[in-house]
Amino acid sequence: MEIAGTLEGLQPYTIHGGRYLRVFYSHADDPETILQCQLPEEAVDASIKPGDPISIKYLLKTVMGISRRAPKCS
Repeated sequence: MEIAGTLEGLQPYTIHGGRYLRVFYSHADDPETILQCQLPEEAVDASIKPGDPISIKYLLKTVMGISRRAPKCS
């Protein structure tokens, strides 16, 4: 399942040499609630910045990946 949202922040860290990101985000239907997840660096689109529109990929209520959301066509 994919949910539209906004990237609120990123916090990189390493564990035993592996690079990970703590991702802070909100869902488009509830922008006041900031959520967070921890993902390996390769599961997050490297080009996104705080404030960008994102697509959050869920599997069984677990975030599996974050990518930039394509702009809406008019």
